Amino acid sequence: LYAERRRKPAEPRAMTRDILRLIPVVFLLLNGRESEGIDRVEKSFRFPFSRTRKGVAEMKRPGLQKHNASRSILMDDYKTISYKGPIYIGTEPRRFDVVFDTGSSDLWVFSSRSEASTKSYLRTYDQSMSSTYEDLGYTFHISYGLGRCKGHVFSDNVSLGGIQVQGQIIGEVTEYTPNFDSRENPSDGIMGLAFQKTSTMGSRNVVQNMKHMGLIDSAIFSFILGGDPDANGKDGSFLLIGEPDPSYVYNNTIAYLPVSGCRGMWCVGMTNLLIDGGDYGFCSGGCRVLPDTGTSMIVVPGPEWPAFAANIVKNRRDCRVDNRGIACLDGLKGLPTVSFVLGKSVFHLHPEHYMLAGQTVGFMPGPPGIGIWILGDTFLKNVYTVFNMDNETVGFAHTNSTGYWHESTPFVVRIKNILFYFAVVFLAFGMLMFLWGPCRRVLCSAANAVRSRNSRGAGYGQVVGLSTPSFTEAGGGHRLGGGGELSRLSADPISNPNALPATSADGSQL
Repeated sequence: LYAERRRKPAEPRAMTRDILRLIPVVFLLLNGRESEGIDRVEKSFRFPFSRTRKGVAEMKRPGLQKHNASRSILMDDYKTISYKGPIYIGTEPRRFDVVFDTGSSDLWVFSSRSEASTKSYLRTYDQSMSSTYEDLGYTFHISYGLGRCKGHVFSDNVSLGGIQVQGQIIGEVTEYTPNFDSRENPSDGIMGLAFQKTSTMGSRNVVQNMKHMGLIDSAIFSFILGGDPDANGKDGSFLLIGEPDPSYVYNNTIAYLPVSGCRGMWCVGMTNLLIDGGDYGFCSGGCRVLPDTGTSMIVVPGPEWPAFAANIVKNRRDCRVDNRGIACLDGLKGLPTVSFVLGKSVFHLHPEHYMLAGQTVGFMPGPPGIGIWILGDTFLKNVYTVFNMDNETVGFAHTNSTGYWHESTPFVVRIKNILFYFAVVFLAFGMLMFLWGPCRRVLCSAANAVRSRNSRGAGYGQVVGLSTPSFTEAGGGHRLGGGGELSRLSADPISNPNALPATSADGSQL
């Protein structure tokens, strides 16, 4: 019998049902194998979250403030390569528009005793105009990647975002190089936002002093860099003091990386850098990057520049490459996508994201002796960046604000996600169908058993409860319960103890 059953072909309907049940299982197994591969890649991308633990923190919406309590400072942008905002110094307070710079640690403004006082487009600090001015009696000298300045140090009250810090250490610049003096893009000074370790004046920055004086709960600030605001004030550029604003965060996730590798600076680890998805060895083993709001472009380490620039322009014949940068005459066509792998997040910069005004491509070689990548405004204007001075971490997120670019989900990935969820539902349905047969048999058996007990318990009583019919000798009596013919015995067992329950023709009990 077993052999005959094996030789007997399966019913087509049953085979189809079995195959359909297997499809979701196979799909989930394949998806699981692929997920394992992704997990292996992600594990290779992880960096220490703290000094004693490894991992990358993914902060979901519960970690973000539902009601934003941060103070926002609206900034002006110049061709999306330079951003500045207002601060107020002295008593009575006077406004100064300064560059908020995460690549330095000191705050300085032009002195009324410098050449800047002769420029109508620059504001200068006059110590005689503030009753809270205090001369600290020493001088400073700062060298930047481009340019230098020097002067003497004083303290005064500084207000940022409506929060006043008393006795903030400030530099009063009396001498500076010409690159700080620009009529097209004037600024009255620089506010450094890096750590105290790199401060030439030995001071904490303004945000640190806010926390130190108990004016804010956390020494955290963040940047959203975009274009100029429209008539309604939307889609501008902001510096936010305090917890990150969830309204700017795409997909409710901020990937945090620990600060390391640069003394007193906001350097973090970058896992890799890809050009059109290809790994050309620029950061294969990991490298240091500095998110710097005070630098306009993405700065490539000098030794990497020739090969990097060659890969950027390899599909173009009209681009010029030199030690100042890249210029292309014929628009965006043929330029590659440059991808930055930071923690678990990959940030793709398409040509429209790194092409600047005119013919300039937003990459430039770094000065000699600088071996790190600098993620300037060309990169930062495409992301939401959070600087946490308490935990010494930097968070990167795709932006969720109207008017800003964010990482979109590829079409293939969306289709895959739809198929995955369809397979989950299909598998659940298949499992229900698979379990329905045994469950149905059990339920049916239980129901039949209950019905049988009820029939046995009620059948005798039903005969007893019938009104006594008239029976004939010839057996032409009434038929009850499926044709079982009653004898001439009385149907009342009380009056006739010898009465037996009527039976059907096949012997079943009524």
